Amino acid sequence: MNHYFISDVHLYPIGKFHPGREPLCRFLQELADKEPGKFWILGDLFDYWYEYKTVIPAGYSHILSLIKALSSRGWQVFFLPGNHDWWCGEKLMAETGMKIIYDDVHTEVIDGRKTVMSHGDGLGNGDTGYKMMRPVLRSWPAKILFSALHPTVATAMANLFSRTSKRILRKQVDFIPDYLTSWVLSQAELDDVELVITGHTHCPAVLYHERVIHVSLGDWISHFTYLRVGGGEINLHEYK
Repeated sequence: MNHYFISDVHLYPIGKFHPGREPLCRFLQELADKEPGKFWILGDLFDYWYEYKTVIPAGYSHILSLIKALSSRGWQVFFLPGNHDWWCGEKLMAETGMKIIYDDVHTEVIDGRKTVMSHGDGLGNGDTGYKMMRPVLRSWPAKILFSALHPTVATAMANLFSRTSKRILRKQVDFIPDYLTSWVLSQAELDDVELVITGHTHCPAVLYHERVIHVSLGDWISHFTYLRVGGGEINLHEYK
């Protein structure tokens, strides 16, 4: 069985240009025609998502229908929320057919390898600014207060926080931070993990350490990269 992984698409909730929107649509359509496998989205599919009971943010419906088509054709689709779309739930699952995994770190056997996967925010000793904001942003009081806002107002606020988050989290995107590498190596030491897959940094890379392989998935804003694992191979591709 083939496993495909993407992360950090950051689709906008309004109808403005996004460089990865059309390429991702084509990629999902092509994937649906392949033999079914497992498709993993490791967070930040959306630049902003809030789980309204009766409202879906404008600009997302086409992507949701393509993911639904993928699951309808026998693909198993999994979503690990990122720091931009952690307020997701049953409505998103119903609209797409995908399973949401809320663990910050998820372990699975992938193609015979014990694999750890995570969106990547808040791991190790990095992201200190975000770690200070995270407990507040993910709290139930914050969610309840946010639900009282009109969706138009909520979207404007989310866009503001999104820009702030990007400034805090991604000062550099052209290398893998040392704190993340240290965390990857710690996973291999603790539990004989052979493969670690992360997003969040927006930096595509396959790094072969002594005991573990680390794949950083890149993004669909400037790199348009996806990972395929299967048949004993681990390949990070640029979609063209």
